[in-house]
Amino acid sequence: MNKYIKILGSLISLIFIVTALIILYINFSYPNIPLDNSFKVEMTEQNIERGKYLVNSVNACFHCHSTVDFTKFSGKIIENEKGKGGRYYPEEGGFPGNFYSSNITPYNLKDWSDAEIYRAITSGVNKNGDALFPLMPYHAYKYLTLDDAKSIIAYLRTIKPIEAKYNKSEFTFPFSLILKTIPNKPEPTDKSSLTNNIEYGKYLVNIGGCEDCHTPSEGGTPDENMRFAGGFEIPMETGGICKAANITPDNETGIGSWTKEKFIQRFKFYQNNDSLIVKSGGFNSEMPWTVYANMTEEDLGSIYEYLRTVKPIKNRIQKFIP
Repeated sequence: MNKYIKILGSLISLIFIVTALIILYINFSYPNIPLDNSFKVEMTEQNIERGKYLVNSVNACFHCHSTVDFTKFSGKIIENEKGKGGRYYPEEGGFPGNFYSSNITPYNLKDWSDAEIYRAITSGVNKNGDALFPLMPYHAYKYLTLDDAKSIIAYLRTIKPIEAKYNKSEFTFPFSLILKTIPNKPEPTDKSSLTNNIEYGKYLVNIGGCEDCHTPSEGGTPDENMRFAGGFEIPMETGGICKAANITPDNETGIGSWTKEKFIQRFKFYQNNDSLIVKSGGFNSEMPWTVYANMTEEDLGSIYEYLRTVKPIKNRIQKFIP
């Protein structure tokens, strides 16, 4: 009997030692994303204008990195607080810890090199080498063309510096360990491959992170059989839960019956229209309509053309649960 107890004790000790070694290895070895110090940004007018367009439309950066008033439908970005960060994502909201969006104004980024900002945007690793929570869609931004990534950085260096600091984000175990392994190297899209509206629309959908909300997931893993079929649930600050829409070309439950003109106008309705007041518990959406409304009709049309090519999936969505 004593023999078996000793064997069991040895096995438990071995498991403990191996587990401890794995934890130590991950802690000290990840994230393992080196800096590309050859990455340099030119502060040209063309780059700044392209970056301004992307940040304020396709990439919707300020929707997370600003103060947002959700008493206005889909959230109104407070103009003089653009980029200051501070949106709070608590554990009570279903997150694996408590974290704040970062200050992305020059106040915080002034000491960051171009390469460090590029790594943060496209790989999810900050200046100090820490992994960023993947609500920051670096898994989508990793596909940015080099020109577009440089344009975004150029523009961010021109916005108003805002002095604002926040508590350090903290994550629960074991996610705090898993988080270190999530960042990956960027996979920039070759600009020369964007030869037609469908390919360009696919690119915009990728860098816009559309799948993050419009593809349901389980345990953080997207369901590839339900791509763009909607259903992802997001609790709203004003009360209730919004659900991402089905944007597959299914005629009954998706956007299959929509014309290109209807698709474009659905977005453009919200351009310069932030006066839709939401009462407590009233219909609201995390979808940043007023931001995406800033996209050109040509870009919205390209997104529509790409979405027409994805697999139609019948999945009726109740868009809001009070």
